[in-house]
Amino acid sequence: MSNQVNFGEGKINENYPSSIKTMLEQGKDPKDLLIQYCRPQCKWYDDKYDRCVKAFLSLKNADPEKNCMYPYRDLVTCVEACVQPKIQHALKGNEHGFIFH
Repeated sequence: MSNQVNFGEGKINENYPSSIKTMLEQGKDPKDLLIQYCRPQCKWYDDKYDRCVKAFLSLKNADPEKNCMYPYRDLVTCVEACVQPKIQHALKGNEHGFIFH
């Protein structure tokens, strides 16, 4: 399986950290594109949320945005756990694995 995401200037693959660093240096926010990259890794949570939404849409007067809050939170937490380190490691000053001394 090839993990490629379109980052505007082309597609990235396993060399994505340098692409993220380039985007940050150019003042571009790579988060939305990293979300696209990371969301397939959270398929179990995505499917759980979709099942919840479908179940509540079948009921009258049910609001899936309120009733599916916990499955959605789990999905967002999974995606953020994938995205955040990829951005954090590309930040200037984090060359040694930490920003603060």
